[in-house]
Amino acid sequence: MIKSIPTKLRALSITLMGSGLLLVIPLNYYHSQQTFQPLQQNHKVVPVTLPVSPKLITGAPNMLTIPSLGLTLPIIDGVYSPSTGRWTLTTNKVQYATPSVAPNNLKGNTLLYGHYRREVFASLHTIQPGASASIDTATGTRFNYIYTSTEALDPRDTSVFTYQGVPRLTLQTCSGSFYQHRQMFYFRYAGYTKN
Repeated sequence: MIKSIPTKLRALSITLMGSGLLLVIPLNYYHSQQTFQPLQQNHKVVPVTLPVSPKLITGAPNMLTIPSLGLTLPIIDGVYSPSTGRWTLTTNKVQYATPSVAPNNLKGNTLLYGHYRREVFASLHTIQPGASASIDTATGTRFNYIYTSTEALDPRDTSVFTYQGVPRLTLQTCSGSFYQHRQMFYFRYAGYTKN
């Protein structure tokens, strides 16, 4: 036989259900009375600006100028052979190491090299930090640089070709008692102008 639910428990259940209905009915009425306002016509639309990648500016180098040293030298292409470790050289011109990047505004190292001779880079060791240099290109662009530092490297060190950072210029010549080192002169990029 099923026992009947005690009267007090039944009364409590009915009271709780009734209380619940009293809460639900007003909330339902409140939400049904809500109206949605259209967007006002005077709101401002702010356009999203996406970053723009800088345009590559470059050109084949044809003239190097270092005013503080009184140098204005023509540039010709030069070749480095990794298998023999030899460089093509002239006695009176600066050479652009074609395995390096051409002068540009985005990244990489432009390597120019020349003999430690009066006609080329014999005075380079006297350059002072902050001195300016520029490379004129066949496209009519002048790339500007500021001298920062120097170091002597073993001739077998070709890490200059693997540089991937911001644009820079490196000038290379010989140094040491028997010209056994490669003296590297580093210049940071300082912008470009159109001729």
